[in-house]
Amino acid sequence: MTAAPPVVLWRCFPWDRSATPGAPFSPSHLQAGQTAGRFDLGDRPPVRYLAGSDAHAIAEILQGFRGATLTPAHLKRHGWPLAIATFEVPGSIAEKVADLGDPAVLLELDRRPGELAHHDRVITQGIARQTHDAGYAGLKWWSALTGAWTSTVLFADRVSVDDLTISVPVPITLKSAGVVEAANRLGIALS
Repeated sequence: MTAAPPVVLWRCFPWDRSATPGAPFSPSHLQAGQTAGRFDLGDRPPVRYLAGSDAHAIAEILQGFRGATLTPAHLKRHGWPLAIATFEVPGSIAEKVADLGDPAVLLELDRRPGELAHHDRVITQGIARQTHDAGYAGLKWWSALTGAWTSTVLFADRVSVDDLTISVPVPITLKSAGVVEAANRLGIALS
């Protein structure tokens, strides 16, 4: 039997080139106090949100600019340039991520697709907790931005940063392919 291939996911974040691994503004940083996100577990354990494409990761950051014209100044947060990094998840771990788009997994968890798309965080966070308690390493579901994109949430107690191969971040510009695609999808003009 052959090993499952690795899965490549993306994260867009404000990047400080001098930040040490795990520190704020580094690619591996996990935000403390996770309570408001769609699939947060109240920091017990923290979760790592990753996107299925570079454009999706960028769109998650830029979605607040719908209907606006994006300038280079919009590609900074907290004084740092936005950058994109890939996270390679080993196939052996990716196989342990619950694909909540798979009817068999939904049946196992006794969940309906509409619950996952719900706006009520009590419901979606409850599904994340149930998925974690069922022994999964994380969950995968479509993005709230479009069903064409998927989000993957990795549970930090099951997937350590040491399990992941993280690329050197690349600062994004208005000409980056992922920025152009995200802007087109969200109805954002580029200056």
